[in-house]
Order: sequence, then structure tokens, then C-alpha cells
Amino acid sequence: MLKALGRRALQFDPPIPKWMEDDPETARRAHLTARFGLLGSVFGIGYAAFYLGIGHIYGALIILVCSGAFSSIPAVMPRVKRVETAGNILCLTMAFGFCALCGVEGGLHGHAIAWLMTVPLCALLLVGRRMAHTWVVGVFVAAALIAGLDLAGRTMPVLFSRKWEPLVSSAGYLGLIIFMYALGLIFENSRARAFGRMKKALEELAATNENLVRLNQEKNEFLGIAAHDLKNPLSVILGCAEMITICNDPGITGEMTEKIMTASTRMRNLISDLLDANAIEQGKFASKIERFDLSALVCECVENNRTASDRKNITLSLGAIPGLWAKADKAAAMQILDNLVSNALKFSPPFTTVQVHAIPEANNLVVMVRDEGPGLSEEDQKKLFGKFTRLTARPTGGESSTGLGLSIVKRLAEAMHGTVTCSSMLGHGATFSLRLPAWPKEEPAPLTVMSAPAAETISFAQIKAQAQNQSRRQA
Repeated sequence: MLKALGRRALQFDPPIPKWMEDDPETARRAHLTARFGLLGSVFGIGYAAFYLGIGHIYGALIILVCSGAFSSIPAVMPRVKRVETAGNILCLTMAFGFCALCGVEGGLHGHAIAWLMTVPLCALLLVGRRMAHTWVVGVFVAAALIAGLDLAGRTMPVLFSRKWEPLVSSAGYLGLIIFMYALGLIFENSRARAFGRMKKALEELAATNENLVRLNQEKNEFLGIAAHDLKNPLSVILGCAEMITICNDPGITGEMTEKIMTASTRMRNLISDLLDANAIEQGKFASKIERFDLSALVCECVENNRTASDRKNITLSLGAIPGLWAKADKAAAMQILDNLVSNALKFSPPFTTVQVHAIPEANNLVVMVRDEGPGLSEEDQKKLFGKFTRLTARPTGGESSTGLGLSIVKRLAEAMHGTVTCSSMLGHGATFSLRLPAWPKEEPAPLTVMSAPAAETISFAQIKAQAQNQSRRQA
């Protein structure tokens, strides 16, 4: 326990002025100076109490004055504006105190002369090498004068009872050992903290560099995608527009118009994905958490994709339990669902089935989208939710793919405290599962939708009709 208390005392960090925290070296010296002042005042109070106990009044007064100067260092630093000035005040206090103690404890025959030798070391730690040179000279001159007086036969007096002299000397030399060790611990703790801050700064710098490399790579990929995926539909639009201007055949004009609309849609989707990815990356997406019926939203999403499924002769099967109240962002959830369903249609061959199910699961609601496409390899699954990811599987109907959709889906789901996962086996299709928090059951629902068996397949129109009937009953 005593060891732990001592460690905490040595690691205690008195406050320093905030402006000194701006420069790491200044902050290190300021903290070291403040802790050293605290250490000196603690030692001084202990020795002053000991001197008063044996009747050494002059020694106690000298030490109390020095302890007061030590303890005032944290308050002095904001006034003197320089850490070096506060350090020099500490060194001056030490030099004055030890020389004064030499004058009342017999000069060379007391222990204070040994403490005087600690001043250059403290100066080296507190004010740097240049000023430490000055303090070495000053302390050397002071010690030489004390020794010279003794050699000249002018021994300094001992102003306390001689019977206490062995005890005073023992306390002085033993205390010096503890003081030097404590001083070393303070310096080591300061060095360790500075090294820790430097290590943290280097780690942050390395992380920043890695992020910059990643952003630069994404920028290059973005430019490549923009150059490729925008150039192709623009070429189609220009070619079709040119054909329309020189051809009067309504059939050809209609065909060219449809191609222009398809190419424009591809461009719009690409730009929308890029803007969404950029907004999420910069933290500009703020989810609006609300209560909504996830079953109705799933049905609406399926109905919105009916045209695309019919175009590729894909059966779009829906199984949803009505009245699944979610706690999420409705618009973001719709964007996720639309991406998962459209992806399933995009990578599924004709005459297959895409199944969409919405079910409760503990405190979450789960929407599963399963296709009968080529599936995903283990390597593809590892990079599935990355930005600008190009997978092995390709769209089966010539559709475009930016490689951003699933990355956006993952970030949107996480922003709503949800998850998106994928389960797949190469050659056996893929199942994407969206999990969103369920609205707590104890909170009243603004609208209750009639329940249905879990295995029942219903349409969006049926759920809408049930909701309207319930509203009329409540009215």
C-alpha cells in the first residue's frame, strides 16, 4: 500500500498554464518543474518537523522558507511566463537553502554540503544544459568558499544541541538517497509520458498517412470509374441524339429515346452513389430515427422492382409478417432494401427466383434477400462491402455496377445501429440479411396492422388495405 501511495504521489501532476501545453518540450519541462516543486515542499515539511522536534529552530525556519518557495512554483509559472525562469527560481531556492544550512550546521562537517551538490543535476533537468553550466560554476564557487573557510580555520557554527548531531547527519544523508531516487523517478515518469505522447503522435501520423494513401487510391479509382462509366453512357447519348436529328422513322426515334433514357439513368445512379459515398465518408449523413412499418416498406420496395424482375423473367417472391415496427431511418432503410433487391435481380439469371422475407428476431427485425445467382467466393466475401469493389460475378443483363452500393448499404445500416451480412456459397446463390432495431413493444403503436401467419405471402396492396381499414375503425 505504501508503495502504491508513493507511486501515485510521484505521478501526481500539479496544474500548469494551458499555453504551456502547446509545445511538447515546454509542457514536459513545465510538468517536471511543477512536480519537482511539490517533491521539494514535501521533503522540506518533513525535515522542518524533524528540526523543530530536536529544537533546531534556525534550520527549521530556513527549510520552511524554502518549502514555501517550492510549493508556490505552480502559481509562479503563469506570472513569469517562462518555464526556465521557474526552474531557475527552484535552483536558486535550493542553493540558498543548502548554503544557509551549511552556515548553521558546521559547514563541511554537516550534511547540507552534500545536498548542495544536487543543484547542478536539478538545473540540468529543469532548465537545460546551457543554464546548467552556469549553475555548476555557481555551486562550485559556493562550495569552494565553504571549504576555504573551514581550511582557514573559520569553522561554521552548529546551532543545535551536539547530542543530536549523529541523528541529524544520518537523517540528512539517508534523506539525500531517497530524494535522489525520487528525483530520478519524477524524471523517468516525465520521460515515459513524453515518449508515450510521441508514440501516440507517431501512431496517429501513421494512421493519417495510411488514410491519405487510401483516399488517394479511392480518388484514382473514382477518376477511373468516372472516366469509364460516364464516358460510355455519354457516348450512347450523343450517338442516339445524332441519330434522332437525321432520322425521321418513329420506330428508330423511339428506340434511340429509350437508349438515351437508359444511359441517363446509369449516369444518374453513378453520380448519386458517388455523392452518397462522399457524404457518408465526410460524416454528413445524419439518420432520422423514427417508427415505421418495415413490412409495408419491404412490400413497397418489392413492388417498385416488379418491372425489373418482369423484364428479366425473374420471379420476385415476398414473405412478410405485417406490423413489424422498426426503429430506424425510413428513407435510409428504403435505400438499403432497394439496393439489395436490385442487386439480387441484377446478378440473377433469367427464370430464377428472388425471395424477400421480413421476420422478427429477438430485439431486431430481419429482412432477408435471397437470389439464385452464381454466389460469391470466399475471396469476394472478404471485400464485399468495400468501396469501388469489383467482384468476380458480373450482372447477367448487361447492367452497370459502380462498386459503391454495398459500401453505402453497410454504412447506412451502421448509422442506424443495424447490420448487413451476407451468406453465400459459390454456385448456390447469396442471401443478404438486413437487421434493424425493433421499436420497443411497451410503447404504443400509432397504427396496428392485422397479423398474418409467418409463412403467408402478402402484397403491398393488401397491407395498405388493412392499414386503411384499421384507420377507419379507429376514426
